Amino acid sequence: MVKKAPPEFQPLTKSNLTILVGLTGVGKTTVLKLLQQRERDFTLLPNRREITDAIIIPTLQREAGETVQPVNDRVQRFQYTARYRAKYPGGMAYALSQLAVAPEKTSVPLIFDGLRGLNEVQHAVTYFPAARFVVLDAPDMVRLNRLLKRDDSFDKTKIQTSLLGKNILAALMGIPDIEAVFNEEELQQIARAARMADIPIDSVVQTARIIVEERRNYDSRAARVHLVRSLSTDQVLVIDTADQTVEAVAQQMADWL
Repeated sequence: MVKKAPPEFQPLTKSNLTILVGLTGVGKTTVLKLLQQRERDFTLLPNRREITDAIIIPTLQREAGETVQPVNDRVQRFQYTARYRAKYPGGMAYALSQLAVAPEKTSVPLIFDGLRGLNEVQHAVTYFPAARFVVLDAPDMVRLNRLLKRDDSFDKTKIQTSLLGKNILAALMGIPDIEAVFNEEELQQIARAARMADIPIDSVVQTARIIVEERRNYDSRAARVHLVRSLSTDQVLVIDTADQTVEAVAQQMADWL
């Protein structure tokens, strides 16, 4: 149970809220950093990663009688958020709906980064009836390449040691359910690019597994379709970030806001 906010605070459900929607690697964080550099007047709320660390994982650990401790493995984090979503309808959208802000200490719009998948956006539309949504999208191959290039320490997960003794293509094909995300030709392209760039096998396999697990948990297309069909054009903006510069994407978002 979330404690009642002090009277000077206003629930996010009644705030001027803009929600970014998109999977890892579509460009949400990069776009927001550029908007901040341009001194766009808005308040950036604690992001998805921070809320997962502060609310979702500790809540589930306490309820299970476990020691509250950080979880850094990306696949394990997907498992925690899935458990939270099963227990608290809407998952991340529900957690966000429990928060409040002090209006006199924030600038509108309030921007949250971000939601993923159909379940979360369905409930967000209910929890935040006045919210606006910016959907950033990109193909899985583009997202994988971006994750490999950004080399973020957050993008880590355990991989089977048996995969590391193989060549890159064989290791990729050993990832469970990878064929649901990447076809054989795409896997060959990934392997060739990794060899040319001299990217370690473990980095390639970890990144591919994260993409696969994320897609297993979140249907980005269904989320986008639901928002476009449910809301007016004033409430939802969809941007394909694959063939645009981050400056162009940030400008579209700024103009729309």
